[in-house]
Amino acid sequence: MLSFSGKTIAIAAPAGSADKETVFSGAAVLETLGASVEILPHVFAGNPDLKYLAAPDHLRAGEFVKAFLDEKYDIIWCVRGGYGCMRILEHIPWEKLRHNPTVVAGFSDITALHWAMSANNAGKILTAPMMKFLMEQSGDETALKYLFSAIEGVTLHIEAESIQGEYACGKVLPGNLCVAAALCGTKYFPDLSGKIVALEDVGEAPYRIDRMLTQLRLNGAFEKCSGILFGKFTDCGKVEEIKAVLRDFAQKVSCPVFYGFHFGHELPFYSLSGEQILQISCKKM
Repeated sequence: MLSFSGKTIAIAAPAGSADKETVFSGAAVLETLGASVEILPHVFAGNPDLKYLAAPDHLRAGEFVKAFLDEKYDIIWCVRGGYGCMRILEHIPWEKLRHNPTVVAGFSDITALHWAMSANNAGKILTAPMMKFLMEQSGDETALKYLFSAIEGVTLHIEAESIQGEYACGKVLPGNLCVAAALCGTKYFPDLSGKIVALEDVGEAPYRIDRMLTQLRLNGAFEKCSGILFGKFTDCGKVEEIKAVLRDFAQKVSCPVFYGFHFGHELPFYSLSGEQILQISCKKM
């Protein structure tokens, strides 16, 4: 049986906030799966000036670092994305976090933390559903299998629609396209050499997807990666318009490019881990 038995999970809000009902419901799902769950003190602190943040920067950064270094926590599970993780990167003493095995779970804006972790060899990246999605797909056995396979670092074999190439293999680095582009040129942007870069987004028009992919490409992000896997582009326009952007982009990179994996801002959400080897082959049409 899939279980978090023996694991202690800290519920944190390093970016935006979520309402109490959603947080408690998501925490209850993790408890049902066997975890011991603690909701950290500043999850509901609020920020009177910048209401889109869960708490002031120093509180969010301090709480994240404290939980990261606390050996009793196996996983830090983020309540939601929104915006705010980039604001705390400069307040995190990354040299103290290096080689620490703490898992950080989340997606969307949590990409800023995940990619900074990769750049600093700190912790383990788990791209996983946050509180709302945990609650909404708690009965999805396939999603749960992907989640625990990601946590265990099991090699993942998938089929996806090929845009360019027939096969790709490498460690996966998942992330949100908008956040990845925003990290370009900073010291928090990781080395993508040998990686399969998995990208998704929400609410972005096709031309903005084009612009962000171009920004990453011109920054040299994809020059040495092993492949690119596109997830879901929710509320980003018609699928064929998005695919046209991706096909045009693929002509400008040399690695295999695939489309259609179930991770992003819609259900089902299939988790990925930075510890996983991902093997992608062409989906049989």
